[in-house]
Amino acid sequence: MDYLIARFVHILLIAAWFGMTISGKQRAQWFARENLAKAAPPEIYLRKASVAGSLIGLGVIASGFWLIHLLGGFDAVPWSISLGFAASLAIVLIGGLMIGRNWKKLATRRAAGAPQAELEAIAKQVGLWERAVQLLWLVALVSMVFRFEL
Repeated sequence: MDYLIARFVHILLIAAWFGMTISGKQRAQWFARENLAKAAPPEIYLRKASVAGSLIGLGVIASGFWLIHLLGGFDAVPWSISLGFAASLAIVLIGGLMIGRNWKKLATRRAAGAPQAELEAIAKQVGLWERAVQLLWLVALVSMVFRFEL
């Protein structure tokens, strides 16, 4: 029963975490193009997304540890589970370092009145890192669902 609960929590958190990457590029482009006077500042979205992303990401990692523990530890699980776990850690790092940094840069430059072309270039960087995260999600999903054995 613990395994089923852990797996349910893990999958639920993964779905929420992946869902955050779907609209990241579009949101960044919207903030880059929208009139500053009539739109919500990106700092508000950044604060909400960074807190939610951090908590959900840590929940995914913690529930993954829980599942690995229930299966007997890293020595007892297939190498593909470890690969998926490593991809998840890379997602956390990219989200915190690259995506978060570019969102902060977008918010700062927008508040300073930077030219539209510069803001759109920063938004494009956010989108590129979001796509890299989605590729890592695919690696994690395939490696953990199909559990390859060598």
